[in-house]
Amino acid sequence: MSIASFNNVRMLAQSVVVPSKEINIYDEVQYYNNDVKRVDRMRKMVGFYKRRVSEKPMACAYYGIAAAERIFNETDISRDSIDALIYMTQKPDTNNPSPCFFVHNKLKLSEKCVAFTVNHGCTAWAYGMYLASNLIQSGAHKRILLIASDMPSIGISPENRTRAPLFGDAGSATVLEYDPTAQQMCFNIETYSDGYEAIISPFSGTMASFNQDDPSDRAEFDKLRDTYILTESGYNAPLLGCFMDGIAVFDFTIRCVPRNIKALMEFASVSESDIDWLCLHQANKQIIQSVGAESDFPLDKVPYYAFENYGNNTMCSIPTTLNTVVRDDQKQSKTLLCSGYGNGLSVVSFIMHIDDKTKLLGVSDWVKPDWFMTRDQYIDYWTNKIKNTKH
Repeated sequence: MSIASFNNVRMLAQSVVVPSKEINIYDEVQYYNNDVKRVDRMRKMVGFYKRRVSEKPMACAYYGIAAAERIFNETDISRDSIDALIYMTQKPDTNNPSPCFFVHNKLKLSEKCVAFTVNHGCTAWAYGMYLASNLIQSGAHKRILLIASDMPSIGISPENRTRAPLFGDAGSATVLEYDPTAQQMCFNIETYSDGYEAIISPFSGTMASFNQDDPSDRAEFDKLRDTYILTESGYNAPLLGCFMDGIAVFDFTIRCVPRNIKALMEFASVSESDIDWLCLHQANKQIIQSVGAESDFPLDKVPYYAFENYGNNTMCSIPTTLNTVVRDDQKQSKTLLCSGYGNGLSVVSFIMHIDDKTKLLGVSDWVKPDWFMTRDQYIDYWTNKIKNTKH
């Protein structure tokens, strides 16, 4: 257990952007033998209803960039006032250079703005809040832009009923700043790396890299790319895809997350009655309500609206909750307990206070920017750039 507290840090503004394409679980009844009653039961138990998914081609960073542009366009926060950019993602659009530089460029941030990328999954936004709070309290930075973007729906076949109905895509932007009047923020972070294989893309990095200039390596890659494993549930899973041990993840969540939340509350000397909303990572309705109950919260304080209407958009699920249910709360000052949990395995819980100084701009649909390129345009761009460069 790693508990820390920070003073003088305020969340100033936040925005969430999602794809415009919406999939309704009732439009996929063919995957359930056209059994509407079965779909009704799944909606009641797991919370499946609607989710937002990306049209191809799409770059993960585009959502976070659009969310940040909303903040710059709809508040008095200027892009020149940002002195650090933290970009959280688990789907980097480029591995070299770090995608934070693409984000920095498209947002036209200052040359004096520090930029770095952190690769994290469901806990990414909560980890980013921790990192930003550290940097602000240290005195190194006054105003930080935290962006989280993810496209978990990409690469999942609609026939994969264990994963496809779960995930939605999104990007969020959060601005934090130094404020001597801000109330204390408390964090509790735990890492359970003995379960790191519970959610993993085992062939996504250098562990199984292939030299495309080597014919034998290319042949081996093509073989693996065409390899599918028949699961016990009857689904042909691609070997090069993402693996998730749902039972192990559920066990970890129910066993570790409530304990983490209770320890945080004890450290901060708060009780359930002091917390207006328990904003949990929106894994699914069953997990959300189980964690809420095990943490001794009444379920009317534990919303699952974001999962039901946008799907599990991983690192953006807590910001989506803030910009829907919490935003609609008419109470000006609110005390929130946010908890992210997932791949790693890890838990990041923290308590923060928001009031009328915090601008929650809501959830909006992504709109294609002028600089957008299709995949063919992107290929042509780099073909010509390489061709016309003198070495």
